[in-house]
Amino acid sequence: MKKQLLLLLIIFMMVQYAFAQKGNLTGLVRDNLGPLPGVSISIKNVKIATSTDVNGAFTLSNVPSGMQTLTITSVGYDAQDIILDVTENSVAVVPAIILLSNQRSLGEITIKGSSSNRASEARALNMQKTSPRIVNVIAADGIGKLPDRNAGEAVQRIPGVVLERDQGEGRFISLRGLPAQWSAATINGDRIPTAEEQTTSRSTAFDFFPSELIQFVEVSKAITPDQEGDAMGGSVNFITRTSVDQRTLGVSLGGGYNDYGKGPIFSGNILYGNRTKDKKFGFVVNGTIWNRKWGTDNFEPRFSGNRIARMELRDYFGTRNTVGLNAAADYRIGQQSKIYVRGLYGSLNDNEKHYKLRLRYEKDRAEAQNIHNILKTRMFGGDVGGEFALGSAAKLDVKISHYNNNFNYGDIPNADFPSYYIVQYNQEKVGYQGLGADKMTAYQVDGGPIDPNSPQTLLPSQSAVNDPSKYTFNSVQMELHHINETDRIVAQTNYKIKISNDIELKFGAKYRDKKRTERYELPTWVWDDKGGTQPAPSYTSFNLVAKPQANNYLKNIGNQFQGIFPNFLSVGDMDSFFNRYRNNLKVDSVGSALLKNGVQVGSNFDLYEKQSAGYGMATINVSEKFSIVGGLRLENTDLTVQGWLYEPVAGQPNYKGKLTPQRQKNNYSVLLPMLHIKYSPIDELNIRMAATKTFSRPDFGSLVAGGSYAVQDNEFTYGNPQLSPIKSYNLDLMSEYYFSNVGAISAGLFYKHVEDPIFRGSQFYNAFEGQQNVRVFQDQNGDRAKVYGFEFGASKKFDFLPGFLGGFGLNTNLTLIRSNMNVIGRTDKLRIPGQANTLFNLAVFYERGIVQARLAANYKGANIVSYGDTANEDEYFDENLTMDANLSIKLSKSILMFGEANNLLNTRFRYYYGVPARPTQVEYYGIRGQLGFRFNL
Repeated sequence: MKKQLLLLLIIFMMVQYAFAQKGNLTGLVRDNLGPLPGVSISIKNVKIATSTDVNGAFTLSNVPSGMQTLTITSVGYDAQDIILDVTENSVAVVPAIILLSNQRSLGEITIKGSSSNRASEARALNMQKTSPRIVNVIAADGIGKLPDRNAGEAVQRIPGVVLERDQGEGRFISLRGLPAQWSAATINGDRIPTAEEQTTSRSTAFDFFPSELIQFVEVSKAITPDQEGDAMGGSVNFITRTSVDQRTLGVSLGGGYNDYGKGPIFSGNILYGNRTKDKKFGFVVNGTIWNRKWGTDNFEPRFSGNRIARMELRDYFGTRNTVGLNAAADYRIGQQSKIYVRGLYGSLNDNEKHYKLRLRYEKDRAEAQNIHNILKTRMFGGDVGGEFALGSAAKLDVKISHYNNNFNYGDIPNADFPSYYIVQYNQEKVGYQGLGADKMTAYQVDGGPIDPNSPQTLLPSQSAVNDPSKYTFNSVQMELHHINETDRIVAQTNYKIKISNDIELKFGAKYRDKKRTERYELPTWVWDDKGGTQPAPSYTSFNLVAKPQANNYLKNIGNQFQGIFPNFLSVGDMDSFFNRYRNNLKVDSVGSALLKNGVQVGSNFDLYEKQSAGYGMATINVSEKFSIVGGLRLENTDLTVQGWLYEPVAGQPNYKGKLTPQRQKNNYSVLLPMLHIKYSPIDELNIRMAATKTFSRPDFGSLVAGGSYAVQDNEFTYGNPQLSPIKSYNLDLMSEYYFSNVGAISAGLFYKHVEDPIFRGSQFYNAFEGQQNVRVFQDQNGDRAKVYGFEFGASKKFDFLPGFLGGFGLNTNLTLIRSNMNVIGRTDKLRIPGQANTLFNLAVFYERGIVQARLAANYKGANIVSYGDTANEDEYFDENLTMDANLSIKLSKSILMFGEANNLLNTRFRYYYGVPARPTQVEYYGIRGQLGFRFNL
């Protein structure tokens, strides 16, 4: 073994020495704004070429000695030829290359006004054009052209990207019609830990991550071996702002109004960076805040078969505050080497008030729920690393990272019970009209007692539930939820070496130590009639307040809800209720969802994962027009899960069962071959093919150790730590044409063959865990599925048109997707969850002189979110069309005024069962917008 290592070392030194005998060039390319990534660099009449990295740096190895012509080309810039005298056995540092925009023909006023934005778009297109992967790139200024306030919203306009929203703001991202958890979301190449109140999946909620912290976004539709392989749908990589090349100061201030929230919006951002005179040390600090009032009108029918058992009328309002901080610094050791440190913080505080009236038809009851909670998400982390040139032909980079994501509720009603907090009062014997014998209302597609688009209340009169003296205390409910996911250490290294002008090898390894902890319970406190010291307070004994905007609630679908039960507890009375009457309240052991009574076993666990990976890949330039990237990646996952098993005790009620700790392990490896081929018959045209294998680790909620038994249903629900990962075999074909004066058009096909998809399965057992004829639910690996589709995209400014018309342009894309899969217990073919048949973006923009304006529409077709026993019970998210607008005017060289508006169509957010006429959740968010100024000094 020692002899083999010694031989490898000798070979390595010989390769390094061989390259040291050749002429080599290194340099930086920039424009008046800073470094230029993705610029093509070549030696004329010699088959030697490369492109600049994200920092604008390049290296050309094995350059023949003598006078050589260096050719520099880039989308949106004039080409340059530089004549150099290359000396053998030396490394020449090329003086800084400054490219000039080819937009000068539009006149001096255009350069003053919008050239910086065109340059930013050119940067993104060059990175996309020269990438070895099938990728879409957005630059920071491209994000700023539309009112996309968080990282998720920033990528929603890329072909094949689907954005899921919450309260009108972007949250989850999915790619190519696959569920959000099947795609990878990374910051600077590292997967982002997840912590979100409503899911135990691996998908990342982006509403805590402001878009102002982003320098570039790369959406890889087909990955290469040096990327994390847990990316079935693709990978979205957010590159945060890095050290600047020159002194930079930017300030942005804005203010606006939310129509439904009936309150103000404020946003602010400040960025400062500089570099020392010797250009060795540079840094950047960026801070942003976005504070906004918000409101939501909502109604939710609750179905029992084809009949509606209750109607929930929900009126949300509150204040959201997003804060983001980003800092980075680097020290250049040489022309091609540096050490760096980066840090990131993002937070979302959502102070939510929620007044809910539940019309319980099946119980002839009305329930008034007074709800207050503060949702808190905190993500922080960063990395320290270095990039080192080993001679002129090799490069080594190392990085160590740490990220922590945490979710919990604020201290309502107090620090001992931070919760989603509900105080409920009920009115009995309402006397609903039009009900059947089962005390429910029939569902009818063509209207009927409850119109699915404008539901009626079935109240005997508009004021039948408006008398607060008829309401009596029911309960206090507290949803206690804490999630923490920490990547305690992520260590990685990559080594790259040019074997010749045409062959580059790259090797690397990565290790992640992850811990995820989740705790969830929902205790219900009822009045203690025996141990209490006083009777429950009447509703009228409190300071009742009018529901905000009560007469405008759901006004866009009719006036049937106006004035219905406007009286709710004030926030002060609501928050103090539990503390005030604590001695008179007791936990309902049967009605509560607790760990100790087995109801919440699946939401309480500790998970440990040690993920390790290694890869090798080669880039081969067969000719100036034809290149191949291929390699292998091996990923291993070592899993340990701790949870609880809940079992009933003979002769005892269900809530007095036996709770036993559980600990289970699993270990699996996945080998991922990948091949990319790129053919460029002319410089402006790329034809790409990619054949890759990717995978997806099972969701955290599916891996729970242990389970619970529901005696009333005679059902066991179990986690399954032995699940295998989902695998996907992917084929992509893509063609891209780049216009020299900034713009591109692309079209392509894709196909995914998915194996071992995970679905909820069930089976009956004659005897199980001491019970008879038990139905056992457990997530299982299923059969197979496939996804296929077509993508088209185009971006072009119409600068070939005369005069005023030359400022217009179009940015559009279309994705058509189909899928089918088998689900256990169903004989029909089904779509994959989250897959919409049609995705469409259309933006019309105007950029001329000091003015920029953009109107953009985003469409997503209906997609299935969960399966029932039959097609009629499948739940869908309805088709969704949104429209946003942005306008900016450059008042001077350093001052820009902007205006932006979201949700101009007041698009409804809608779920339904089986057919669109059976809505289960409908929400409206209203229009929001703001005006502001940006200062760049």
